[in-house]
Amino acid sequence: MPEKPFEDLTIEKVRRDDLGKLEKLFTSAFADEVDIEQVKRRIRRTRQFYYILNPLSKFSLWVKNHFNIYVIKISGELVGFVQVSYINSTQMHIDYIAFSKEYRGQGLGQWVLAILFSQVADANNYDVILEVRVGNRAYNFYKRLGFREMTEILHYELRLDPAFILPQVVDLPGFRKLAMLERGKLYHLYLESVPITLRRVIRRTYGEFSPSMMVRHLEWAKNYLMRKQKQDYVVEQDGKIVAWLNVNSYFKVKSHVISLTIHPDYESLRQGLLSKAVHLIAKNYGPGGVISTTIYSDDPGKQVALERLGFSKDLAYYLMFRPAAAKRNDSGKSPSHPTKPLPVSSRQCKKRRYGGKD
Repeated sequence: MPEKPFEDLTIEKVRRDDLGKLEKLFTSAFADEVDIEQVKRRIRRTRQFYYILNPLSKFSLWVKNHFNIYVIKISGELVGFVQVSYINSTQMHIDYIAFSKEYRGQGLGQWVLAILFSQVADANNYDVILEVRVGNRAYNFYKRLGFREMTEILHYELRLDPAFILPQVVDLPGFRKLAMLERGKLYHLYLESVPITLRRVIRRTYGEFSPSMMVRHLEWAKNYLMRKQKQDYVVEQDGKIVAWLNVNSYFKVKSHVISLTIHPDYESLRQGLLSKAVHLIAKNYGPGGVISTTIYSDDPGKQVALERLGFSKDLAYYLMFRPAAAKRNDSGKSPSHPTKPLPVSSRQCKKRRYGGKD
């Protein structure tokens, strides 16, 4: 375990009073990678409804992940944070990690992640997943921490400026809105569409596709608070669902996210589905705004389909994977499963002995 780089250094679960400083730090660290206005709204909504959302985190994975933020403080001053989320019961995702400029390059990242891995990931036998931007020096840092590259993820954007010309709509037999009772069928489409190597890395469960009524109500409340609208469409051919189009629209900031899942035998539908999505967004929300989507770099045809419609590649990331402790243990035995999360006070930090060198 790396030695503490600073004496009065603590990790604490985020509190309402931390959210203002957190917003500024997030903006300075990720302004060129994410939709900052959308993130600002999310943080402000969390602060506004903090005392309502916090108790709901016990029942909703989405709400829980909103509060899986740990702030790093030196002498009580917030100098960094790490945000994680739980994909399922065995996998943890590192969403963001950042530090104030004056504290970068001083061993804070290694110290924080060492605690995260030992006290959360390895203690509970979680896989750890993250994305790192292609060209980022942190790539080699993560490799040294036991991560391995699984695939490349490409981020594309299309700006609906006044000069944009809508593409021609292609007729898609079997294209329609998804019925609520059909959501379970999307799980089978996922199993048939995503390569098994990636399904092992990001494991999704049937319950994610067919959530309970309580989860659906919480999602409705979330979408209302975030001013978000969600639309799901499918293509049914040969008696089964062969493609799924999901559109998430944050209409206050005119930001739209397209997700596509297509059975490999029906990959020819991609161009038509993308055209449909662009038309639906333009029709429902008017001109202006930006549409974004991500794809794996496994098939050049996916990139061609996007570029034909005017999408341009914005960013590229490596999907990186650190297996759970049991998978790295030759004996195959799983470690113990304590329930305590990251240390939440300076006392807890001091009680644990962190040896070794940075």
